[in-house]
Amino acid sequence: MHAQPGETRTLAQLRADVATGLLQDGITDDTVGVTVSAPSVAITVPVMTLLGHAEEPAILDGYGPIDLETAKNLAGGATSWVRILTHPISGTILDVDRSTYRVPAALRRWLNIRDKVCTFPGCGRLARDCDIDHKAEWQHGGGTSADNTGPLCESHHQVKTETLWRPHTDPETGTTWWISPTAHATDADPPPW
Repeated sequence: MHAQPGETRTLAQLRADVATGLLQDGITDDTVGVTVSAPSVAITVPVMTLLGHAEEPAILDGYGPIDLETAKNLAGGATSWVRILTHPISGTILDVDRSTYRVPAALRRWLNIRDKVCTFPGCGRLARDCDIDHKAEWQHGGGTSADNTGPLCESHHQVKTETLWRPHTDPETGTTWWISPTAHATDADPPPW
């Protein structure tokens, strides 16, 4: 990029010029010689600040704190949104918009801590070595959330997908049990502590 004839800007300066052009006008300077498609800008705004009950700054990903008015101006021109619900103390991702199937790393870490092992009855495979499964299938309306996901080892993930074994979770207690193809309820093993 910066090897163009007559170009004197450094790579960092070129990147800054492209980012500024995109944020201000949604375009890049044609002389930069860079094609940029569908930029993604992440802004985190505390809900209490949005409601007017706090004055914590918004965070522009990759930059740092910005004032609420700047966050509103950047967000006002957005063509799409991805809502991410985080834990107010730890910042762990608890839920992601319906448009996102992929489980974020922070949610995966939380599930590994919460569940420890594969949630299929009797399986002791560590959660970190498991797939993260959507209990209610994503393509059928299930969300990418802590309540609707959990670790299943590869073989038990396949069992759930290809047979009539189904997990169920009590929304009040978080207790999970499985219903077999013959309608027998089987408790998932409790965490090993």
